[in-house]
Amino acid sequence: MKKIQIVQGAVLALIFVSAAQAETYDGVLQSSSVRSRADVDAEAATVAQKEDLYRESASSGVIAPLGSSKSRDVVNAEAVKEAHSANQNLTGKAYYRDAIPSQYQSRPQLVNAAK
Repeated sequence: MKKIQIVQGAVLALIFVSAAQAETYDGVLQSSSVRSRADVDAEAATVAQKEDLYRESASSGVIAPLGSSKSRDVVNAEAVKEAHSANQNLTGKAYYRDAIPSQYQSRPQLVNAAK
């Protein structure tokens, strides 16, 4: 009985071995370029000098600084003046109907407070 099982196992092994076939590998990409290496290098050098649209800061929402017509000293003086003004931190949200009373305003200003 054992010899019959061994022969049956050998026959099954031969059937499985003959049925197993490997695929041939033809490669993933077929290259059919008509451009020379010098043309590709020249294009790569041109593209490398352009701004990268996929850099980290491109989608960060931070805008590059723009040139200003005011000098640094003038902007600094305006900031110091505003910082020392009496109503620098008043907002319309703190008052009735979202409007800063006129006695607190040194100059007329529009207040658009979110409700």
